[in-house]
Amino acid sequence: MSLPTNPPRPLPLWLSVAGSVFAVGHLLVIGIYALAQTSGPWPTPYGTAFPADPPRFASAITMQYTYPYYLEPLRMTHNYHFASNRSTDFAVYFEVQLKNELGDVRTLKFPNEKANFWVRHRQEVLAQNLVPDQRLPPRGNRRLDPVDGNQTPTVEVWVREGESTQRLKHLDENDPKLLDPQVDQPSPWSKALAQSYVRYLCREHKAVSATLIRCSRPTVTPTDFYLQPRPGLFGELKSFFGEYRRE
Repeated sequence: MSLPTNPPRPLPLWLSVAGSVFAVGHLLVIGIYALAQTSGPWPTPYGTAFPADPPRFASAITMQYTYPYYLEPLRMTHNYHFASNRSTDFAVYFEVQLKNELGDVRTLKFPNEKANFWVRHRQEVLAQNLVPDQRLPPRGNRRLDPVDGNQTPTVEVWVREGESTQRLKHLDENDPKLLDPQVDQPSPWSKALAQSYVRYLCREHKAVSATLIRCSRPTVTPTDFYLQPRPGLFGELKSFFGEYRRE
């Protein structure tokens, strides 16, 4: 196969200049649009964090000109701000105590540091979905009577055992502890995840029972250093989800 002997015709100068100007202008529009977004949240001396307003020139150019007449017709409306560089609200991992038929207990920790990246990532996602808890709705001053001669209905809540431990227990609806406005309970989603995962581990390791223990601590942010540290800020809280027995 023979190669052409004549070199290709160069682009006209006006076309090269126009293409370069368009490329630079397009990147400039994208950069100004990314700059015209709020940043933060940033800590303040008042103990709360707020997002900061964008530069006024970038916001004015974007909202009045580039967004409605250029970016929106091209469907390029993403501002290139992602939440992946923001820390999670809790540092959390969990342990599962497996008991075999002889009563021997084996403890597994998740995320497993020896697992490969993909497995460990999925375990981290599972751990993050075990938090946060939800506040128990106010009970008021009502008293519930037994239904059809049965026991009074119960509600499942976290019961503190010291500063660093709490256990999931069923309390009578008339229990005075439920009048405390600070009573928490696991969310239905975290409860379902915990039960399904210990059920899988029991089947996988041929255990007769399993107990999931969530170890969590609120993430320390710069805002926490403006005021007096809140209780339990640097301490780890162990939450026992109760024992699951394989049927």
